[in-house]
Amino acid sequence: MTLQPIAVPDLIKDLPLSSDAETLVDFSNDQIEAFMLADQTIIENFVTCDFHLVAQALRWLQQEHLVAGNRFCEWGCGIGVVTMLAALQGMEAVGIEIEPRLVDLSTEIAQSKNVDAKFYCDSFVPRHSSKVSDLAAEVANVVTDEGEVYEEIGLAIEDFDLFFAFPWPGEHHFFEAVFDDHASEGSLLLTYRGREGMNLVRKI
Repeated sequence: MTLQPIAVPDLIKDLPLSSDAETLVDFSNDQIEAFMLADQTIIENFVTCDFHLVAQALRWLQQEHLVAGNRFCEWGCGIGVVTMLAALQGMEAVGIEIEPRLVDLSTEIAQSKNVDAKFYCDSFVPRHSSKVSDLAAEVANVVTDEGEVYEEIGLAIEDFDLFFAFPWPGEHHFFEAVFDDHASEGSLLLTYRGREGMNLVRKI
C-alpha cells in the first residue's frame, strides 16, 4: 500500500468552532493544568497539542467530506480531548491511552460534559505485526507488548476511518508504519506536528 499526502490548508485557522467545542477545549486545558500541578508522579510522556487547531482540522475534514466513514480512533489520547472533539462532530469516537490516570481523567471529563466518547487503557499497537514490532525497538515512547485493545473495543483496527496522533519528533514514521500496516484502504491518519502544524495522509 501507499500513503498519499493530503495538504491541510492554512485557512483552517479561520474556521470557527461550535460553542460546545470551544467550551470543551477551555475546560480541558484547565483540567490539564490542575492535573499537572497536582501532587503526584509526573507522566514524562504527557505533552498536550494545540486542541483548537486540531478541532479546526477535524471540522475541515468534515466540510470537505474527506473521511470515508464515521469511526474515529485516537492513538495515545492523553486526556482524550481530540477524541471528544470528534464525538462532538458526530463520530463514533474512541481513544487509546497506556497511562491509567489519563484514561480515568478522560472518562471523567467526557461524563461531566455529556460527550459520547469511550476510552481504553492499553497500547494502540497491534501485537501481531512483526514489521511494527521491529520498528518499535527504535521508538522510546511506544509500548507494543500489552494486551489486544481492539478486542476490548469490539472493532478491528481496519474498521476505523480516521486516526489521530501526536507523535514525538522523529516518531512520525512509526505511527505511519502502524497505520500503513493495519488500517483499511481509504482511511486517514491525521497527526499534529508542533510548529509544522497538521499532517494528513490517506492509505491508498
